[in-house]
Amino acid sequence: MKVLTLITSPRKHGYTKQIVDRLTIGIKDNDGTNEVLFMDDFNIQHCTACRACEKGGGCVLDDDYNLIMDKIREADYFIFTAPIYYNDIAGYSKMFLDRLGSCNYDPKLTIPETKALLMITHMSTNINPFVIENTHRCLATGNFKVNKILDIGNLMVDGKLEEFELEDYEDIGYELEEYEIIPHKLDLDSATL
Repeated sequence: MKVLTLITSPRKHGYTKQIVDRLTIGIKDNDGTNEVLFMDDFNIQHCTACRACEKGGGCVLDDDYNLIMDKIREADYFIFTAPIYYNDIAGYSKMFLDRLGSCNYDPKLTIPETKALLMITHMSTNINPFVIENTHRCLATGNFKVNKILDIGNLMVDGKLEEFELEDYEDIGYELEEYEIIPHKLDLDSATL
């Protein structure tokens, strides 16, 4: 299995990377590969809402987004990591998801159905479930079939990840393809005042 991981945190040696490293051990133990990309290493612009993508041909912005999308299309599995800053996913995470919609208007650019893991990292004991549900929905509209969600909290509170905790992620990496697809939903009643 060829996996592509996109880390949208700018912290290259943070908790997300530690967890991804352990997922990678499990993936490799199951004869797979995992290419890890840091979004911070790429020149990706914000969606300008020009709506040119709706005419087909993808996004008109000429940046590294298309390079990342080509790598995702070549992968068998996608891991999307999103840190939570101030009760919602961070800017880099949102920027990627905003641009994801540009692929949906051109059959040549549509992402083939690809299983995906959504990893949310944060410093709280819990977060608003809508954040996870909405991020899941965004990935689903991009044709990703999320089959594992990791809601990893309390990262800064504890100060470090324990070895026994990290070992669990090796098992998850090994079993990535085996998890069932998780249906997505958007409960507008809980999202509005």
